[in-house]
Amino acid sequence: MADPEVDHGFAYNDLGEIDILFSPFYKPDWEYDETVERYVKRILYCLAEAIDLQKPKTPWLLIGRSTPSPSVATSPSIKTFGTIFLVAVSLIVGFIFIR
Repeated sequence: MADPEVDHGFAYNDLGEIDILFSPFYKPDWEYDETVERYVKRILYCLAEAIDLQKPKTPWLLIGRSTPSPSVATSPSIKTFGTIFLVAVSLIVGFIFIR
């Protein structure tokens, strides 16, 4: 268990880093912090240092899914060819039944 006398109101996560959201140090104490400006002055140095320490050492690379290529049945050239083929077959069948 953390010693509050030594830790000065900091909470730590499972990696041993300061947990900014759960640390009571960062919660406003309006008996001590009479104004927002005084609160910001009190936490700014520690907050900036904690953020700098927790920044990733290497740049992040976001890997997402690539957009799927259109399937063979829906590609524009196949649709065009299919439409022309359907019209041609319809005309041939129509000429056969007219005779």
